[in-house]
Amino acid sequence: MTEFSTIKNPILPGFTPDPAVLGHEDDYYLATSTFNWYPGIQIFHSKDLAHWDLQSYVFNDPEFLHLAGTDTPAGIWAPDLSFDKKTGKFWIVMCQMHNMNGNLFDQDNYAVWSDSINGPWSKPIYLNSIGFDCSLFHDDDGKHWAVTLEWDTRKGYQHPGAIVLEQFDPEQGKLVGPTKRISRGGTDRGCLEAPHIYKHNGYYYLMTAEGGTGYGHGVVVQRSKKIEGPYESDPQNPIITSTPYRYFRRGDPDSLRIDLYNPKASLQKCGHGSLVHTATDEWYVVHLSARPLPGTTNCTLGRETSIQKVVWTKDGWLHMKAGGTLAQPTTEGMKDVKVSEAPQAVGVNADFSKGSIDKHLMSPYGPRTEDWCTAKNNPGNLRIYGRQSFFSQFEVSLLASRVDSFRTLVSTELQFNPIHYSQSAGLVLYYDNSNWLFARIYHSETLNGTALAIMKGEKGNKDEYILDRVSLPDGHAQLQADIEYGDAQFYWRKGSSDDWQKLGPKIDISFMSDEQTGGFTGLMGGIGAWDAYRRQSFADFKNFKITPKK
Repeated sequence: MTEFSTIKNPILPGFTPDPAVLGHEDDYYLATSTFNWYPGIQIFHSKDLAHWDLQSYVFNDPEFLHLAGTDTPAGIWAPDLSFDKKTGKFWIVMCQMHNMNGNLFDQDNYAVWSDSINGPWSKPIYLNSIGFDCSLFHDDDGKHWAVTLEWDTRKGYQHPGAIVLEQFDPEQGKLVGPTKRISRGGTDRGCLEAPHIYKHNGYYYLMTAEGGTGYGHGVVVQRSKKIEGPYESDPQNPIITSTPYRYFRRGDPDSLRIDLYNPKASLQKCGHGSLVHTATDEWYVVHLSARPLPGTTNCTLGRETSIQKVVWTKDGWLHMKAGGTLAQPTTEGMKDVKVSEAPQAVGVNADFSKGSIDKHLMSPYGPRTEDWCTAKNNPGNLRIYGRQSFFSQFEVSLLASRVDSFRTLVSTELQFNPIHYSQSAGLVLYYDNSNWLFARIYHSETLNGTALAIMKGEKGNKDEYILDRVSLPDGHAQLQADIEYGDAQFYWRKGSSDDWQKLGPKIDISFMSDEQTGGFTGLMGGIGAWDAYRRQSFADFKNFKITPKK
């Protein structure tokens, strides 16, 4: 008797957008966008498609990956994962978005390969700069093809452009031959992007995202007997979405489209799909999704990753196993593969007494290096030296990980002895360089000593909760942010035997959402320091935790 388990969505809650999935034997790998965060491109691993563990990263070399000065949400976009059966090599394609001003979009697409999904990866191979969301398809005749969204910048032409096909020669390490436009979309939703090509039963299937990366998003499928087309559209398109009705928005550059919010959908913004054929001979589409704060359209957790089981119809199209096109909060698991009851939200538990830095911790604009972040100078602690403020896009001393639950505790314990008012260290809730909350230990000239207080960055403007500051003579404290959906309450105490005391008021954190910032990243919790005095101060952190509440 065949048994099925249920997979709950999202499978990767929190800031994990633009998923690309790959099945290799009975292992499954998933890559997501990391934007301006180092290391670049997270690789997750799963056995059941329901629970995913962070396994490795791809890029951590500033000589190649220059992210300093990158405006959020530029950086690393939409990695693609593929496996070439003829050579046994894993391939990753990524876009490095440098600049989005004027909608001209300056970007470069690169490919890397490895004999193992864990690397080491080859030196980046430059592909093109024609657009973004590039992916590779390895045909069974030995040819390799790159498909990219061609970002059309011309006035009067349809925005954003077309999907283009180019042959890739791995021996020469470059694209060869002509560039052919193969699709301008399978629907009238507009905002075409995220192309992937798959082959099944003699057809080439082009899977794209349409409708923008916001509330009108959808997974769209077209097919052709020839890889260069012409491609016909599935009459049901989009096959997965949060807005299961037809609408016309070709040429509309608005990708967020808040007016298309569907109050009846448990998952919003569903699109940007990636197809996987399992070892159990079943098919799934992993896709981007989001969950707004209750009663709002504000998505503080950012865009997440969900999954839907799909089946091939008699006439050769992919449709959701559950029926319809509305993305579902649960989907049927693989046959005879048990799905555990473990929660998808797992948080972080970084104990620095072990002398290592937890792999979940990332840093913005550049890699963590010994000159500002070390576990060596004070055994049992992580020492972070202050550099530029959190408004900066360059040398920022911040380690953070995604917040993956609406109800979460973010905490740390630290020792910091500042001597100048421009030196700060503490606990951070961070969306981007313009939007953050900082429970910081700093030097107060008014109190003539060390103090603890909250500073806020909102849309690039600074505010300080001066009336709520606390004297902290010895510079030692445990700090905690208690997140309840759209609110955060900070707490502090001297030691574990003491009671938690409130620090400042309850703060509305909905300003750290895609809808309020105009970006599309997600909320991170972290620890960090800055020093505008002489860049000599440091803080010693004992631990850092992100703990989802039951």
